[in-house]
Amino acid sequence: MLLVGVLLTYQDGQLHRNSVFSSIGLDLIAAVIFAVIFAVLSNRIQDRGIEDSFEEGLDGLERRLTATLASHNQAFLPSATYPALDPGANFGDAYNQDLTASLERSSTFAFQGPSARFVAARLMKLRHYPQQIKVVMLDPSNRRAVARRAADRAHWPNSQGKPPSVLEKELREELIVNITSLFDCRQICPVELLYHGDTAVYRYAMCDDAVYLSWYHGPQSAGREMPESYRFGVNSFWYQAFRLDLLRKFEVSDRVVRFEPTDDDQVLSAHLAKLLDQPVAPRDLQRWRAMHAKQTAVFSTYLDGVYSHTRPNSRRFRVGQDA
Repeated sequence: MLLVGVLLTYQDGQLHRNSVFSSIGLDLIAAVIFAVIFAVLSNRIQDRGIEDSFEEGLDGLERRLTATLASHNQAFLPSATYPALDPGANFGDAYNQDLTASLERSSTFAFQGPSARFVAARLMKLRHYPQQIKVVMLDPSNRRAVARRAADRAHWPNSQGKPPSVLEKELREELIVNITSLFDCRQICPVELLYHGDTAVYRYAMCDDAVYLSWYHGPQSAGREMPESYRFGVNSFWYQAFRLDLLRKFEVSDRVVRFEPTDDDQVLSAHLAKLLDQPVAPRDLQRWRAMHAKQTAVFSTYLDGVYSHTRPNSRRFRVGQDA
């Protein structure tokens, strides 16, 4: 094409060399201007395309990262945390309000811990009763496990100065009182108890929508009677693991007892006599029931306040009360 152009230009006899060079120079200037304009526009379009592709890639990466984080958060991170404290007028408002709300809409309730000292008092306050109750607690006949838990309680403010033998005796009697109080909950629904050698590292209360995990040896729990606690949803690893573990414990353990609504005090006396390897008289049951009422009186009054505070904003409490 260059050769053809030169030949065609050469056919014009009126063109001089200077004119040809001048035309070539003008065309070169025009070509440069065109090239600059084309390069600027092309670069802008190319940059915009690269930016769009990069933004699309980032958006996809952000969506995948967000979905992964959300999945991990739901599986492993708590949906709520509750600080450790020593009970008095306050037993942890946020913890008890959330747990009470969960219990009121649950058909099942499970507890595992060294001592279920407040479980019966909490169940007796319910407006809506569950259909199934499972409790895993420390075996009062397991002296080594009782001694281990009593040693942990030595750091509590109300236990300081007491010798280990006294703390062990108090804990063992507390466990017997808890069994008696849970037997009295059989009118709500059948109550299943499982005894084992709890290591007193954690406890949990499981409802239909969440599990409330308390860590006895957490950073904030040292020397506190109420340990720091965490709430995990039903899709979390902790809920699924604890639920399966609980079901299997009741399936394979031979230390399970079930209290039916039709059982009377003779059934409880026979069970405790076998468990403790000592005779149990009706006056013993009366004494343990009186002890439970005294030990949980402040907590029961506190729960009344929790219900009175929550009920106006929650329909489930009114429904449970009507039921």
